[in-house]
Amino acid sequence: MPDAPIPEHRPLRAIFVDVPMIYSSGITQVMYKLARHRKPELLDMINVSLDKPSKTMTGLFNAFGIRISHVGNSSILRSALNLRRVIKQSSADLVVANSFRCYLVAKLAVAGTGKPVMYWIHTINQIHTSRLRRILFPILSKRDALIYVSKAVRENNRPRGHQGMEAVIYNAVEAPEMMPEWQPYSPEKRIEFGIPEDAIVLGYTAQFVYYKDHTTLLNAFDHLSRRIPNLYLVLVGGGPDHTGAVARAKQLAASDRVLFLGIREDARALLGIVDLYVHVAPEEAFGLAVVEAMLAQRPVIAARAFALPELIRDEETGLLFETGNAQDLERQITRLIENRAYAAQLAAAGEQDCRRRFPPEPFAQQVTAFLQNVMSRRSSQSLVRKKI
Repeated sequence: MPDAPIPEHRPLRAIFVDVPMIYSSGITQVMYKLARHRKPELLDMINVSLDKPSKTMTGLFNAFGIRISHVGNSSILRSALNLRRVIKQSSADLVVANSFRCYLVAKLAVAGTGKPVMYWIHTINQIHTSRLRRILFPILSKRDALIYVSKAVRENNRPRGHQGMEAVIYNAVEAPEMMPEWQPYSPEKRIEFGIPEDAIVLGYTAQFVYYKDHTTLLNAFDHLSRRIPNLYLVLVGGGPDHTGAVARAKQLAASDRVLFLGIREDARALLGIVDLYVHVAPEEAFGLAVVEAMLAQRPVIAARAFALPELIRDEETGLLFETGNAQDLERQITRLIENRAYAAQLAAAGEQDCRRRFPPEPFAQQVTAFLQNVMSRRSSQSLVRKKI
């Protein structure tokens, strides 16, 4: 049976489910921003992690009075049974799933309770990675509420015949001055990495996986470095394809000018040593690193694919290049190296645009209002059914 309406004296109580609650997870960071900037009197968050949450994130969420429950990830059924207990113990009003596995767990957990499930879709190919998902998702989600992190995500994942509520809500990206550790380093920091003071530095922050397309950037750098002797490339991140990228870089004529810095908690601060940020990933659902670079007043060049054109107005707040085309990327990089005034103009316009479009408080308000509307609609439908 459907639950009774939320009592007026307490906030909406929502459980947010993710697979890993870890610092390096983009989804976990989205949840953390919501936790930091929500109004507790309107939204009470309870976090659930299928995998064991990291101590770092447990401490950060605890600071805002939000606990993380670990329900296990050995099987969907067992996770669902554990989540069902959390729902009952917390008197939660609804469940928000942040991945397809979490969505299946949530749907099983609320079966027969009348609790609504909302699916927050954070990736481009969340649904179309298997035939089974393509069949199941339209059936399971027909009346469920959906949030997409970009228009590209909506276009790529919206289920056929969907009748539930839905919205595109862009992620929040906090300005660097909000945290001391996010402040861009001064150019003098370059000396610690063996980068000359007069170097022109390209930067890219991304996990080393095939769909981040480091190959295109390395190929473009190879050509550029042959005619620009003070050009350097700084790569931040780790991942399964890291070894292959290092091997490819060693084949370049300027291999000594390619720096692999690994996974860094100071990734945002490292933007201070970069002159030009290049984002070659062709499958971005949002593009957090792109917005962070723009907020750091760095001119940005990004792939013309999926969500990235939603972040960048080509020739106004940044430049776009044809996905996977190293020659076109080389051409755009050359333009900004040769026209520093234009690069500075793009950087200034990009920063202003991102400050206007992605502030955290409106983001938290949008998410809270959407969840409230989901519950209001649910209550209205329940009343109609009772009258019938």
